[in-house]
Amino acid sequence: MHRTSMGAIVSASAALVATAALVGSGCSPQAATPADAPTASTLEAAPVSGDAKGAGNPVSAADVEALWAPVAAAAAQGGYTAWGTVVDAQTGEVLLDADASTAHTPASTTKTLTAFTALANLDPTATLTTSALLGADNQTLYLDSEGDLLLGIGTSDEVEVSGRAGLQTLANDAAAALKQRGITSVTLNWRGTLFDGASHLASWDAQEVGSYEGHVGPMAIDAGRTYEGANAFYSDAPGRVAEVFSQALGAAGITATLGEAGDGPAGAATIASVSSATMGEQLRWMLAHSDNTLADQYCRFAARAAGAPSTYEGATETVRKALTQAGVPTDGLTLEDCSGLSSNDKISANTLVGVLKASYAGSGTGADTMRLLPWAGLVGTLSQRMTEAPAAGNVQAKTGSLQEVTSLSGSVLTKSGRVLLVSIGNDHVTEGAYATRGYLDAFEEGLAGLD
Repeated sequence: MHRTSMGAIVSASAALVATAALVGSGCSPQAATPADAPTASTLEAAPVSGDAKGAGNPVSAADVEALWAPVAAAAAQGGYTAWGTVVDAQTGEVLLDADASTAHTPASTTKTLTAFTALANLDPTATLTTSALLGADNQTLYLDSEGDLLLGIGTSDEVEVSGRAGLQTLANDAAAALKQRGITSVTLNWRGTLFDGASHLASWDAQEVGSYEGHVGPMAIDAGRTYEGANAFYSDAPGRVAEVFSQALGAAGITATLGEAGDGPAGAATIASVSSATMGEQLRWMLAHSDNTLADQYCRFAARAAGAPSTYEGATETVRKALTQAGVPTDGLTLEDCSGLSSNDKISANTLVGVLKASYAGSGTGADTMRLLPWAGLVGTLSQRMTEAPAAGNVQAKTGSLQEVTSLSGSVLTKSGRVLLVSIGNDHVTEGAYATRGYLDAFEEGLAGLD
């Protein structure tokens, strides 16, 4: 009998709840210097049911090839490239090899590599602390953060990932502490940088996609967007946070005059702090919303934790090393970023599915990449795709989309409960790849319908 979407929904919900329930110790700074990046923990993997691992009827390569035929035919007719691979998760048998060893522009499926690297180097239960520090002069307040790009303007939201740490809550607590000291006015300075090197990749602007990503750094509201859902970002996201925080202090009864970005004042002490959602939750949010800025932010975190330069070059090299250490093939791998926004990024289907295989076979945090991927018809960028049986709730994948590229990388649960690992895409679609993604969706739906 077909494993209905409801069963998969329950499994998805359990995985998401397990991730959401992770409570981290965090790193609350007592001075203006950021704490060392958290390292990987020994978090135990959630048990995987027999239906999800090792069950179901084997799938024949012939059936998979038959489902792929329309994808390949459409590509041949349209003059673009269709690439991909399908692997039986239980046996490792390759059921489809469509130019799988050639590196193609992957778009946002790159983020599966990013999540895998972050989970290999960071503690998914840790949180990021944003603090108000008072200088020894009792006149200077310093706004510091460990890198939370999902700060909220209002009070802290205990449910949402974006806005879990609210600036109004931080201001209210800081104002109460200041008033206890008889302080009613301060000069507000703030941390302006966190990593080495550029905060925004120049080649994105050259490719006319720079507006789809903000700046990595110490703090931002909604990843630095000028408004919710915008493809426009503040060039100085920390300065914007400081401005909002000063207004929040004003609402709490403290007059705050904006100073400047820089180092924290000597002898500064924390008087209030708020904590982000866990790193695991933020990574899940990044994958669900395909947030480019957060992807590159977490690659910088991973690079710093690995002892590499916290630059774009250091971050992408950290990805390569994480894959190599996990036995994932990296032939042809070229990365300019960790978000997949650059069309100069090149990844083969074998590398993409290799990450899925390593996660599927992993334990602890090593298994979390697969768990965090969006579910068809339910979550994030897949919520409006493959919304009906058999794919809804049975396809779990990261989407990818650029002008000439559309891609998917994740897993499919067949009718009988067999898990297939799937990385597919269309590249060099000069007429626009958006119109061709239906072929990829139909292929995944066909896989889900196999008995």
